[in-house]
Amino acid sequence: MKVTELIDTGSVIAFSTERCACDAADPYSGFSTCSYTGDDPRHVEACRHELARFLHVGVDSLVMPRQTHSANVAVVTHTPVNLEDTDALVTNLRGTALCIHTADCVPVLLADMSAGVIGAAHSGWRGAEKRIAEATVLKMQELGAEPRRIVAALGPCICEECFEVGEEVACRFDRYGAVDRSGTQPHVNLAGVVASTLLDAGLLSENISHPPGCSLCGGNRWFSARQSGVGSGRTVSVIMLR
Repeated sequence: MKVTELIDTGSVIAFSTERCACDAADPYSGFSTCSYTGDDPRHVEACRHELARFLHVGVDSLVMPRQTHSANVAVVTHTPVNLEDTDALVTNLRGTALCIHTADCVPVLLADMSAGVIGAAHSGWRGAEKRIAEATVLKMQELGAEPRRIVAALGPCICEECFEVGEEVACRFDRYGAVDRSGTQPHVNLAGVVASTLLDAGLLSENISHPPGCSLCGGNRWFSARQSGVGSGRTVSVIMLR
């Protein structure tokens, strides 16, 4: 298992897994812990156990919601827990790994180290339009977090150059100044929209780190649904209070 480190402060660990595919043409080849995109359950289970060993926790401590591009945020108060129709998580429990699956959408990992509160959100364009990142910050505040203390890391996602959309999608993001119409089709800076939303939620710009690379043009380093289809593996982005 190989990871791209996003936050490592001693009290918090946050990273995105890398695909490490044996066969890039096989949409499920590589490390994937997502159970609802058609992968072999035995492969998913083996990867989950590997992730748990890496974190030095039990598999039941991995919180992996069934994501649906909603704006629903769950507060995790115990494990194991089964969460449906949920795209963001917050907790103050130590040793509990919040896990978000993506394959072009933006994974958002959040931490207020002073308060001991963390969050994770899945933000595709639908989630970005619904401002799920802001909703996650608001839920963290209910547990004692302060926006100006929150550190945010955006994981690997589709870049502006690759994220070509129709006008019906692009027009939803004009207010963020995140649309490029210089070509034949509009392009949207999805990570930029998420970062703007976090700023609106009260985070400081210096506390927001941008994606380490593009899921589509990054050379198969991460999974991409635009490249392989929705029936493919997923990158998992994880944050945990040690």
